[in-house]
Formats: sequence, C-alpha cells, structure tokens
Amino acid sequence: MAIEVRPVGVEAFDDIYPLFLGFPTKRMSKEDWRWMLFTYPWSDSPHRGYAMYANGKAVGFLGTIFSARPLAGQMERVCSLSSWIVLKEYRHASLSLVTPILKLRDYTILNPTPSPVAYDIFYKLGFKPLESERLILPPLPGIPEAVRALSGSVVQSREALERELTGEEHAIYRDLSSSPVAQHVLLRRGERKCYVIATSIHRKGIPFAEIQYIGDRDFFWEHRILAHVALLRSTQAVGLLVDSRFARGHRTPLALRWSLRRLYRPTRKEITPEMIDGLYSEMMGLRW
Repeated sequence: MAIEVRPVGVEAFDDIYPLFLGFPTKRMSKEDWRWMLFTYPWSDSPHRGYAMYANGKAVGFLGTIFSARPLAGQMERVCSLSSWIVLKEYRHASLSLVTPILKLRDYTILNPTPSPVAYDIFYKLGFKPLESERLILPPLPGIPEAVRALSGSVVQSREALERELTGEEHAIYRDLSSSPVAQHVLLRRGERKCYVIATSIHRKGIPFAEIQYIGDRDFFWEHRILAHVALLRSTQAVGLLVDSRFARGHRTPLALRWSLRRLYRPTRKEITPEMIDGLYSEMMGLRW
C-alpha cells in the first residue's frame, strides 16, 4: 500500500480532524482543533503540518505551529510541534512524519508536550531537555507578600489591556487575544506592571491555571498572589502551575514539584530554556 507524506494547509483540516478523535483530550471541540492547529492568526505560512496519506486517506499527522520570536538578540523563526498521531496499522512509518521536521535547520523547534515514546525518539534525534518539572503553587502567600498585594491591582479587560500594553507585549496581545483558552492579566503595583498569560488545566478534576508567559519575573514572584486572585476569579483555579525554569533565581518555599518533560532544538547555543515560553504553541488552544 503506497504511503505519501506531504505538507498540508488549512484546506486539509476536514481530512485530518478524524485523527484527532484518537487523542485522550476530550475537552477539545472540532472548532478548538481547527483554531489550535489550522486557523490561528499569527503566521503567514501556508503550512500547518505534515500528513501521511494511504490511498487518499489521512492516516497520520504532525502539526507545525510557526512563529517569529525575539530570542537571544535577534528574531528567531520557531516551529512548535503538536499532535503527532498515526493510525495503528501505519505506525511502522511514523518517523516519515518527523523526517521533514529534522530538515528545518534554520528553525528553533519546540516539542512542548511529547508522549514518553515521542520524548525518547526526539531526544535520540538530537533534541535537548527544555523542562524537567513543573511547580504547583497554592494560593498561600507569606505575610510580606500578602501585605504587598493589598496595594496592588489587576487588569483583565480588553480595553485596559489594549491601552496599557506596549511594544512587543501589545503585539503578543494582538496575536493571542482570540485564543479560546488564554487568560490575559496585567498585574500592577505602583509604577511597575507585569503581563501574565495563563491557560486552564484540569488534573483529576481540579482546575489549575498554567502560566505560559511572565513579562517581569521579578515582579511576578514578589506579587504572585495578585495572579492567584485574578485567575481564581476567571478560571476558578485553586492553584498555579509554573514551569520551573520560570522560577530560577527565586524562592518558592511552598511549591510542590511535578515531573514534566519538554524538549527543544535551538538553532544557536545562546537560546537557553529560560527564554522559551508557552506562547505561539499548542498551549494557546489546548483544553485539558
């Protein structure tokens, strides 16, 4: 049986959508899948991934979410991978979907949610660890943090965010404000501000807010309780989930630690894990 792998665009969504029903993520609607992988607004690339076809039927897929990000002093082309799936009877050819990815030598490639099997495969293919654990933060501030929070505030309205965000962060908001899952919060205290983007995630039925972007990490860790207050209101999250690389250099005495493995392949050694956030990836559309 002839198998063909080719790049696909928006027009291929209806062919490929039945494959997504094989994932355990049951919170995703058809339109969620469409936005996350095919109609997200920030990329002008015609390609949305690579599909495997057998006799004209889509039997496998690997999503490619392209973006351009400022990393290590220059604009970097980034490809974030998502949703690698192949029907069981064609899994002997699964690596044929990875081959064109490996040829993207001028892209930093991210693999934010690999399965254990995929992690081992991509690691052997030269990808490096991006993350190894996630922090679970309860809404329990220390006394100094609680006192600071009393003089702080949060902004979440579209009008205020459009008005107060500037430069690169205004561009981020413009690109991602249509995300069906992202929560945009601006933390404020005095003259300082910190833009935070989070998404909802459920673990054993318990809602958390997973932090995908922190504009000012020093401010965030000094005033974390402000983010708890805002995200409890909008997502009912009982706690925050934060990749541990976002906390380096900061004390997190009440945090629990949860194993989490992410991978990347940077084009330059100057691009370190701390520079990589969860934006412009499947995290902007995934419902857990």
